[in-house]
Amino acid sequence: MATNPSDPVARVYAAALYEVAKEKGIVGDVYAGMAAIVGAYDDKSFRDFFTSPRVPRELKQKALRAALADRISPELMNFLFVLVAKGREPLLDNIFNAFAVYRDEAENRAHAWVEAGSDMSAQEQEDLRKALSSASGGKEVVLHYEHRPEMLGGAKVRLGDLLIDTTLRTRLGNLARALSEAN
Repeated sequence: MATNPSDPVARVYAAALYEVAKEKGIVGDVYAGMAAIVGAYDDKSFRDFFTSPRVPRELKQKALRAALADRISPELMNFLFVLVAKGREPLLDNIFNAFAVYRDEAENRAHAWVEAGSDMSAQEQEDLRKALSSASGGKEVVLHYEHRPEMLGGAKVRLGDLLIDTTLRTRLGNLARALSEAN
């Protein structure tokens, strides 16, 4: 959903929220609360209400308090109020993604995205996760696996800046390029 997960303003807000949550020992609670709120972005009426500059800030804060008072930490509620007061509500999904990055870094976690042309068994996925964990310096790797039969064979794996592409299309392209260069 995020429009720009590397938005520098979003990173500043996320860092501030992360530091407060870490200091209070509520990083998990804040993450869960933000995940629920960002999940509500799927509802167009909520997203439009929350991000519209036409809706008065006081009305947004009142609605947030009524809907979330007993469901999220006071620190997260205050953070949402600051976003509303500063007119930064449209950045919430970007802030959430940046917050998740700070949380993952602090908890020594990395995410790997895998697309495979052939179905990988649970054991194969676990073996790949372990290999990627080793390649990432021992970080806990969260594997995001997607079976894509249209790829025909091979796989694409992305872990941070590392991209491994062993798809049939890429291998055939490399072969065609090598043959054309040989002639």
